Amino acid sequence: MDLTRGATCALMAFALTACTTTQAEMGTAPEKVSQAALCRSYVQSQDDTLRYKIQFELSRRGIMPASCFQMVQNQNQAAAALVAVALVGGTVAYCANHYCSGGGYTAYRGNCQYDWQTDAAGNRCGRRSAWSRPGGYY
Repeated sequence: MDLTRGATCALMAFALTACTTTQAEMGTAPEKVSQAALCRSYVQSQDDTLRYKIQFELSRRGIMPASCFQMVQNQNQAAAALVAVALVGGTVAYCANHYCSGGGYTAYRGNCQYDWQTDAAGNRCGRRSAWSRPGGYY
């Protein structure tokens, strides 16, 4: 499960990093760079020359550079929510297959824990259930 969690986090980090642009892209075809990549690069870059080129392209498109901060924050929150959903889903799937329990006891592995249940053949358990026998399940 730790491998899945690490892979999910690494994938999200890579995906967010891939949403940036470079000097070369800005020099050759700035109109082909997506708004999300422009904004993320504008917010994250320490290169003043690149930031100036990005600001010029944003202005050319009629986008206020100040709006980029909110866009990047929304993207980060969406990515964090996606990671959280993936982790919870992975945990639920793991516990469904490995009998996780929070009460300090293990799940009953047989077919007839209670008399109202049915066995593997589809017959009602009745007095054959663990609960009905002397000593019970516990």
